[in-house]
Amino acid sequence: MSTPNVEIFIHPTCSTCHTLIRLLKQWGYLDRVRIIDTSRDPYTAMERGVRSVPSIFINGELVFAGIVDFKRLKALLDGEYLGNRFEGDLKELEERFFRGVLDSVATALWLYVNEDCDAFLRDKEFVMAITNLSVYSDREELYNELRKYLGNANTCREAIRSREDRFLTVITKNFAREIYWLHNKFLSWGEVSKLYSREVIAHWMIVRSALGRVGLRAYPISNERFREKVERVYEYMSKTFDDYMRQVINEQTKIFSDSEYIEVIEGFMKSIKGP
Repeated sequence: MSTPNVEIFIHPTCSTCHTLIRLLKQWGYLDRVRIIDTSRDPYTAMERGVRSVPSIFINGELVFAGIVDFKRLKALLDGEYLGNRFEGDLKELEERFFRGVLDSVATALWLYVNEDCDAFLRDKEFVMAITNLSVYSDREELYNELRKYLGNANTCREAIRSREDRFLTVITKNFAREIYWLHNKFLSWGEVSKLYSREVIAHWMIVRSALGRVGLRAYPISNERFREKVERVYEYMSKTFDDYMRQVINEQTKIFSDSEYIEVIEGFMKSIKGP
């Protein structure tokens, strides 16, 4: 079978993108796929509905977003369609959905604040991509089952709250990453908390989950439910921020010390490379 048409949207600072680029080179496919850097070509990414990186389109269809099954990707690139049926249960479908949402701070924040699973589930292509269900022959049935289940508001809220620590981890680590990009050095929570009040964090939580006004649901700080979430985020950050900042520095240093990877992305964003 001929090699499929493959487009891959990446961001230079993404650790999964880094791994993917290395694998594509190892497999001999790096020169046979189209790489689009979302930091340089954001409007093409927006037009295609990219919300997580890497996002992989095969013959125009979004197959993987954020979470990538590398084994299945290799098979698809080799022209081998594995189309077997999904063997997991509804709980695994639920977990795949949340794992995909939690891969991106934007989607994680939006769902944590708004608790509206059905808003995501309406986007069939995106849901199939973040759950990797696109590669299964019974994907339509699986999607419908998942949407019926998590589309229930009470089920959605319970599922989010049972994973609150995971949401807080993603939110805190990504906030630490953005602080590192801005200051290009280690800052402790003691230093950060003097620069970023609870109100600033609340603002970041709302705008970081939206694209302009697309997806924006504004909450006043006086809103009790929203204020409680801000407090939980702020408290979690106060206890874990320093550890996540160290992890971020190690992650970003590893990415930007890889000369072959830097060559692929043409040295973009070298200014944020750690010492």
